[in-house]
Amino acid sequence: MSTLHQMTKDALLSIRSSSTLEEQTSTFVPADMVYILFCSFGVFLITPAIGLFYGGTIKRKNIVQILFQTYITTSTIVIVWYLIGYSLAVSPTSSSKLLGNFNNAALYNDQAKPLMEGGNLPSVINFCFNVFFPVATVQIFVASIGERGRFLPSMVVGIVWVIVCYCPFAYWVWAPGGWLYNIGALDFAGGGPVHIASGIASLCYSWFLGPRGQPGKRTGKITESKGHSSVTTFIGVTLIWAAWFCFNSGTLLSVNARTGYIFLNTILASSFACVAYTATDKIITGKYSMQAACEGTIVGLVNITPSCGYYWPWAAAVTSIINGVLCRLLIGFNKWVGIDDYSVSGVVHGFGGIIADTLTGIFATKTVAGYDGVTEIAGGWIDGNFRQIGLQIAAWCSIVAWTFVFTMIILFAVDKIPGLHLRATSEAEEMGMDLYEMAETLDEFGNDYETFFRENASKLRAILDHYEDHQVQILDGQSMNQGSVTRVHIINGEKV
Repeated sequence: MSTLHQMTKDALLSIRSSSTLEEQTSTFVPADMVYILFCSFGVFLITPAIGLFYGGTIKRKNIVQILFQTYITTSTIVIVWYLIGYSLAVSPTSSSKLLGNFNNAALYNDQAKPLMEGGNLPSVINFCFNVFFPVATVQIFVASIGERGRFLPSMVVGIVWVIVCYCPFAYWVWAPGGWLYNIGALDFAGGGPVHIASGIASLCYSWFLGPRGQPGKRTGKITESKGHSSVTTFIGVTLIWAAWFCFNSGTLLSVNARTGYIFLNTILASSFACVAYTATDKIITGKYSMQAACEGTIVGLVNITPSCGYYWPWAAAVTSIINGVLCRLLIGFNKWVGIDDYSVSGVVHGFGGIIADTLTGIFATKTVAGYDGVTEIAGGWIDGNFRQIGLQIAAWCSIVAWTFVFTMIILFAVDKIPGLHLRATSEAEEMGMDLYEMAETLDEFGNDYETFFRENASKLRAILDHYEDHQVQILDGQSMNQGSVTRVHIINGEKV
């Protein structure tokens, strides 16, 4: 994500000189350029994958809205990032410790040059990789609209949020003038700007919309609601898992020995967290769960994002077990506080990111960080740097506070704009957001047999009355023929 890993701090702080284009590009490394372009394509796959992941966890009558939102979010945030976001987040010439300037807006001053003098990549390649970080971050939290939120207001919220929240966070953590970078806080690939920020924003958005089926309330009793397709969720998480290798390793912006550790740590973290989370879920519920396996994998990716370039492999394994178990134990948080965060992003990304950032202050090592031949850090507790955990806590506390305050302000402000109220009507919610807002639906009934039989029970009774020679037995959800006996399952324990 950042340019911090491709050159020394002195090179980062130097302003681009007036040398010729040939001199500016003489430091480019073709292998690095090819690899980062490949990683840019890989990270792009996260964007449709998020739609599939969350789409599988909601009712069938709402999935098209979420998939559509995924596409439009990608396009709008790319435009915002091109116009001003990239410059505000990475500008090397800004004197501010909080935000970049407009010198790189619309890539006006970049041409084929590196972002900073001595860089190994053209700024345009840096842009292509960077752009999908804010896209994924916004997608995670605006997906909170699932089953009861309106699409257009969510886009307005996302556009404003990426400027007000994501751009400052990226600048704080990765830009040479950023205050968190300068105090020595460690965040390799986005534990704070991506995961913590999106998780806290998701909780805020979910609270503002209120529970499904309870319009007019901010909190309430959360009813268990299973998604319509574990297969869709599985496909989405599998794509995210594969793409995250590019997300983490591409952040180095070069290919060297450290890249191998980043890849290995990502593999180990996701695997250990998946097993730890799923096993904990099995102990709690008594059954194996595909949803739990998917959530556990995401927890592992969240855990290793801020630390993949700083950990020994054993540390990636240990911290992912810790994070996996803790996140599964915290999964009931939404019920405890009455916030209907159906995607559990608040726990998985928010709390998982906080745990990951904190553990980085303990297990980060200067040895692995130095394998790129450039990076120098003091390490964490295992290197005797006991101050580091305090810096990590300061980093995530500042991101949590900023995210909470400004996300709430944005939500309240947008909701007051005529025509941009965030929550749909109760009639729209009952109808399904696809029928309410979209020209397409997945299909009329699909596999929602339970809903079909419930809504058509009286018609079925009338039909069955014509077949007195058949023995009819009402059970609970499906229909099947066995010789001369027809068994029809309808809900609510009612017998015909």
